Amino acid sequence: MVKAKVRNAKVKIRKLSILLILTLCLSLLPAAVFAASAATVTLNPISAIQPGGSVTVSGTSTLDEVIIQVIRPANSTMFYDIVKVKDGQFSSSFTLASNETAGTYAVTAGQADSVATRELVVKASTPVTPTPQPPSGGGGGGGTQPTNTVTPANVEISPSAITSNKVTGPDGKVTTAVSIDNKFLSDAFVQLKDQGKTDQTPVIAIKVGNIDANSTTNVSLPVSVLLEGLKNSNAVIRIYSDKESYSLPLNVLNFDEIARSLGTDSSKVTLHLNISVASTDLEKQIQESAGKKGATSLGHSVDFSIVAEGNGQTKELKDFGTNYVNRSIGLSETVDPRTSTGVLYDPTSHDISFVPSVFGDNAAGKQQVTIKRNGNSIYGVVSSTKTFDDIQGHWAKSDIELLASKLVVSGATDKDFAPDHAITRAEFASLLVRALALSADASAASFKDVQATDWYAGSIGAAVKSKLVSGYEDGTFKPNAQITREQMAVMVAKALSAAGLTVDSRDELLNKFTDNSQISDWAKASVAQSVKAGIISGMTDTTFVASVNASRAQAVVMLKRLLQYAKFINQILGN
Repeated sequence: MVKAKVRNAKVKIRKLSILLILTLCLSLLPAAVFAASAATVTLNPISAIQPGGSVTVSGTSTLDEVIIQVIRPANSTMFYDIVKVKDGQFSSSFTLASNETAGTYAVTAGQADSVATRELVVKASTPVTPTPQPPSGGGGGGGTQPTNTVTPANVEISPSAITSNKVTGPDGKVTTAVSIDNKFLSDAFVQLKDQGKTDQTPVIAIKVGNIDANSTTNVSLPVSVLLEGLKNSNAVIRIYSDKESYSLPLNVLNFDEIARSLGTDSSKVTLHLNISVASTDLEKQIQESAGKKGATSLGHSVDFSIVAEGNGQTKELKDFGTNYVNRSIGLSETVDPRTSTGVLYDPTSHDISFVPSVFGDNAAGKQQVTIKRNGNSIYGVVSSTKTFDDIQGHWAKSDIELLASKLVVSGATDKDFAPDHAITRAEFASLLVRALALSADASAASFKDVQATDWYAGSIGAAVKSKLVSGYEDGTFKPNAQITREQMAVMVAKALSAAGLTVDSRDELLNKFTDNSQISDWAKASVAQSVKAGIISGMTDTTFVASVNASRAQAVVMLKRLLQYAKFINQILGN
């Protein structure tokens, strides 16, 4: 009888202990894990509008913040914002671009499974009549003269102003040399100026013929005309065919510095924008590299490059600093943005790596990928599906699978990710470098405790060059130390700057945290930026917990939010 009572008492104690442990574990999870479970979201009706008008998306929610996304009829993202909910209300406004397509746009607001939807009807606006141009050459001459085509914030160079010559080399590779009539190019800048200010970046578009495998299109542009044009308009030069396009903002180039490096002045320099489609042999190498990472190449890889020529010399331009330049590649099949990504192929190491890329539709309604990077290289598209045994049922499962499939993160082993293990300073710096598609540079990692042979040396060097990280006063980096939440926030804020983004850093943004006094002074501005951007949140609604070590799962979630905030990957609700 006594033994039975003792046994029953032990069972009760054991059950109580298990209950307490479960309660403690649940309390350690971020509050956002449970926020959407019983949340509600409503959206107010949105009035029809013409391109160029202002749109307000508003509604009610029991969430602390909602993600607002507006999707074009062609299924690409037109607007994205993370909005705080105040007193149960939220609102966000934006101006519709003047060249947006008429049709029905899908508006969504919420998080995870708590999402409301509305339709935004965009009505067609009155077309702009092309600006007539005087005959070229100043002579009399009869008949209709060709002109550039003008639409809001866009000038299309007349086909009659484009000259193409094909040359086949000894290796069988075909190069198409394209030149533009200087008068038409100069007039295009004037036409952009005459349009006045718009909400869109001014673009001068140059259409070239289709580019076949093992062939290159080389478009030559005299810097003297570009410099004259820049006085009137800060334009983007867009070279495009039916499947490829390259958009070069002219302000990313320092023409005076380029000319000095060639030993001449800028008026005597010519830019060559090259779009080269990979040969069969190169595609095979890329496919083999993809296979080693459990991915499949979708083919049609493209090498985008820029070469400056002058004084009998040439210089390839590869580094655009914090400017991420767009290149697009048309896809022959429809792919899932969750399991596909653009990649950079390194012909020296024969390796592929993630590159910021967004999937959407082109003007013809066909799917394309827009690759964003601050340098030139060979780019392609791969498909991959990755998961791990130890993340089933984990709160960060979908984010881990998303970034693993995009080759941004990898597991601790082939089968396990170890989501709750702590992450080191070197590991997180390496993830940021990979997410921003920065080039490794071990020589820049000049810390006492980082050797050139260390696996992370190249990544830390790249992080130093891009000002993502700094060491300690004693000259060390402490690569193997576990990273704290405030240290992670600092690196994230610097990554935003490296991507050319500016975010509010006022200390008042931290007032909602009762423990904000425990955030180090050197980290407060960065934590404020990361919080404002919605990349990092509190451990609870009212506490930040700056000094606690971050886990691998938390690092992945922050990395995903960073990529989506920078529009470096598609915004997918539920991910």
